[in-house]
Amino acid sequence: MKKIYILKTEAEIERAFPVMKELRPHLSFNGYLEIYKAAHECDDYQIAVLELDGHIVALMGFRFLSDFIRGRHLYIDDLVSSENMRSMGFGKELLKFAEKMADQSNCNVLRLCTGIDNNRGIKFYEDNDWTKKAFAFTKKMSTL
Repeated sequence: MKKIYILKTEAEIERAFPVMKELRPHLSFNGYLEIYKAAHECDDYQIAVLELDGHIVALMGFRFLSDFIRGRHLYIDDLVSSENMRSMGFGKELLKFAEKMADQSNCNVLRLCTGIDNNRGIKFYEDNDWTKKAFAFTKKMSTL
């Protein structure tokens, strides 16, 4: 049985860690929990999962934001399917779930960023009717 839902309890959030770790291998379990709690408190960051036969096989981290360019929009921070579950349509299903949530929340647009060298991801988003619109820049801050 397959279902998509938003994680609510700490136990559910903990269960999603192995899948998130595939996307963010630098994360420790405690770091994952700390970042989730801080992002949830600050921006109402949430994680939606796709569960298949009782196992989390894909997830999407997201939040609702507002800015002067796009107005209210849904921003996808994380999207990943477990390595052995890729190319089965689960990412596409989570993007459709995001579209539904954005529509129900009166969003003007959905938005996400991916690495410029993530050719597989870029092709996936383009195949799912997403359009490249900007370059995202980062600058590392030195610590004192």
